[in-house]
Amino acid sequence: MMESCYRGLFFEEFEQGRSFGTQGRTITEADIVNFAGLSGDFNPLHMDEEFAQTTPHGKRIAHGMLSASIASGMAAQAGLFDGTALALMAVNVKFTGAVYPGDTIHFVLQVSGAKKAPQGDSGIVQLKTHLKNQRGESVSEGKWTLLIKTRSWQPTQE
Repeated sequence: MMESCYRGLFFEEFEQGRSFGTQGRTITEADIVNFAGLSGDFNPLHMDEEFAQTTPHGKRIAHGMLSASIASGMAAQAGLFDGTALALMAVNVKFTGAVYPGDTIHFVLQVSGAKKAPQGDSGIVQLKTHLKNQRGESVSEGKWTLLIKTRSWQPTQE
């Protein structure tokens, strides 16, 4: 059998309490505009500086789902699940603070649970998630549930 060149972690490596952090990423004006175009969400809170000045934030904020999407991308770039994730089963997110253009965010994931899946060659991993800005302030927190290959995983043969 050929060795895999994927760098993702196997189920057995997701030990209770283990934490992973990503590199930071600065949220740009282009990110917000591109996300609005992709998602169709042109809410003036994100797109209209004059309107946003009348809100409690006092200025435009990034879409919550943009920050959640970027967090997902940062986890992917860290390689935690590269080639070993079989499914993202659930994502729960609570937005706890605003992300502004120019903020630099980073993502922290901590293993909160892991159990073997019924099929036997994979496992269900639960991760607590925290997205923080450059000041260490929480901007979102949540929980991810993933199906991850075990070291003994074998591809399905048809």
